[in-house]
Amino acid sequence: MTRLSVRRPFPGPSRLGGVATLVAMLAVVGRARGEPPAAASDPLPPPPAGPAPTAPTPATPDTEQPPLGVLPTTAEDKLMDPRMARSWGALPARTFVSTTVDLGFVYFRPRVALGYGKPFTSWFGVEANPIATSGELAAYAGLRLELPYFDFRLGPRFFYALSHTYLNREPSYTRLELETSNGPQATAVTYEAEVDLSIPVGPGSIIGRGSLSYVTGVPNGQDVFEETLHVIVQPPWVWRGRLGYAFRFGTYGQHSIGLIAEVLDVPMRDDSLTLRAGPLIRFVLSRRVELRGSFVVPIVSPDTIGLVGGDFAELGVRYRWASE
Repeated sequence: MTRLSVRRPFPGPSRLGGVATLVAMLAVVGRARGEPPAAASDPLPPPPAGPAPTAPTPATPDTEQPPLGVLPTTAEDKLMDPRMARSWGALPARTFVSTTVDLGFVYFRPRVALGYGKPFTSWFGVEANPIATSGELAAYAGLRLELPYFDFRLGPRFFYALSHTYLNREPSYTRLELETSNGPQATAVTYEAEVDLSIPVGPGSIIGRGSLSYVTGVPNGQDVFEETLHVIVQPPWVWRGRLGYAFRFGTYGQHSIGLIAEVLDVPMRDDSLTLRAGPLIRFVLSRRVELRGSFVVPIVSPDTIGLVGGDFAELGVRYRWASE
């Protein structure tokens, strides 16, 4: 049997032209409707750009902050500031008014100063302070120059003794003679110059004081118990020298405890050399509040007046403030 093969004809030019015409017509219709030509894969549009992230503001060191006011102003400015990071010297030199109030057993010494510089750090000006203790009422006014490690003052001090009178001149005195002498209450004006030093050495500081006093207003032939120096004076001169060492401790070395010895002499009295010694303490709770104490007792003296002849000038609290 003979097998017949059928050959399919190849599309001719007329059929191919019809297909091309149909594709062209569809493209024209799509453009008329506003449809973009299809793409194989359209990428997703990028998300809208948001605001750039803000970098955190670096914290300002406490040492750059201005001094505190009379009372705390924010939660960080507590009355008791154990960080001890802020300083009275943070602001530039300026004209200022400052106060220092000492309150203790048994004394009250407010002090007001008007000066130029950095209060309690490096400044020059004038100061005045009334003094009230169990033994005297007094008032002082004078010039003050304070620098790091150096403090100088010069001025007169008037005092009125509450329990002591002038003393008839004797080679030496007892406590009974001092407390029971008759006569008017003693008064005097003492002109004094005083220098304090504090030089850092090792774990603490060498501390020193030198003063020269000129006592006036005492009747001829009589002596007087100088209520601030705690020594019986035959006018007019008294000099004092003090030397000691204070160890520093605490996170910032703000506290100190030390031992001092001092010598006083009244040139017009024979054999009048007085030697005293004892500890000093200072606890700094903030740059405004301190606890202070001194217990300097007489060891050698021409008089036997007991602890009255010691220097217990501080046993209490100190508060400081300065204008900005």
